[in-house]
Amino acid sequence: MDEFCKNCGIKLKENAEFCQNCGAKVKRAKKFDKKIIAIIAIGIIIATITSAAFIMTSQTQIVRVDNVEFEIPSDYVNDPSRTEISMDENVKSSSMGWSNDKYYIEIGVTRIPGAGINSKEVASSLGGTPTKMFGYDGYYQKYDEESYSFIFGMKDEVCMIYVSDYDAFKDIKVIGRT
Repeated sequence: MDEFCKNCGIKLKENAEFCQNCGAKVKRAKKFDKKIIAIIAIGIIIATITSAAFIMTSQTQIVRVDNVEFEIPSDYVNDPSRTEISMDENVKSSSMGWSNDKYYIEIGVTRIPGAGINSKEVASSLGGTPTKMFGYDGYYQKYDEESYSFIFGMKDEVCMIYVSDYDAFKDIKVIGRT
């Protein structure tokens, strides 16, 4: 690439340190400066993309079913057709559903207000394979190769987590009673 004197504008000889016309010192941009700027710019772009991806994937929401809280990713939206709350004189049952582009989650909580309930006994009576998940002993069930549930007792509540795909279990964290 041709270089020209910044003082008089004449075309400079290759690798000249001084202008052959006016004698001005030739000032060249250092090649490593351009490389360093490019490397820094690429680093900033990568850091920005990584940060944005981390923020997007790490955002969660706290959901509450009856008086039990769970944490699920923020990309799950409440499925209003799957929200049920029923209460008779003896039993209160609440169930809510959420879905994203890949999975469906439904969480149900049943309790007997004021009377107490042996939640572990009730969970075991529903059947399944004894398993520990979310820090609780409970019962795992598989339905038609397509959906799964985990039923466990928490004090005087029986909690059921139903998922459309086994991998959806990893999206759920049981926080506990409020």
